[in-house]
Amino acid sequence: MARVIGGSTIGEGCFLDRDVVIGYPSGDELPLLDGDREAEIAGATVGDDCTLRAGTLYSRARLGNGVRSGHGWLVREDSTVGDGCLIGTGVTIDDDCRVGNHCSLQTGVYIPTGSRIGDRCFLGPNATLTNDRTPLRTDYRLEGVTLGDDVTVGANATLMPGISVGEGAFIAGGAVVTRDVPAWKMAVGVPARIVDLPENLKKPNRLGE
Repeated sequence: MARVIGGSTIGEGCFLDRDVVIGYPSGDELPLLDGDREAEIAGATVGDDCTLRAGTLYSRARLGNGVRSGHGWLVREDSTVGDGCLIGTGVTIDDDCRVGNHCSLQTGVYIPTGSRIGDRCFLGPNATLTNDRTPLRTDYRLEGVTLGDDVTVGANATLMPGISVGEGAFIAGGAVVTRDVPAWKMAVGVPARIVDLPENLKKPNRLGE
């Protein structure tokens, strides 16, 4: 049976696997798991008609309507995932992230703290967004990645901290993106260079149809 913690709410028509945890406490709420204080945990929100396999949704996070998941996913506190999204197996969405409607996050995608993702974005297997330019070497300053609507990120691509990717842009598989990508352009290679997007790709992603 799924574990639903604190003030969590579950919408109508949902399927929750027995290994799903909804409302797992954030760091400041962890002491509330002891004794009889679990009811004080804020909890998470799950919309209607969601299908959630084994994974964890932290307290103060929200899933919209019709969200589907694979196994072993994690959505941290204060993050929001919009309607009709797919959260694939092994996907991690850290705290304070915003994922728009009808996005497809494939197996192993990593989305770090502070990221902003528009509607109908596709992130291929093991696509990685980053937010720390000098891990453990300088003062702690995170710079989230921003993706506009209808962005495609290919498998195993890496986006460096603070990058902005414009609407409809296409990141080729395996690319390492070190600078902003304009709308309706393509980034390819290591480090990625910006090239024209082929005419046949200048259209929105077919998500949410």
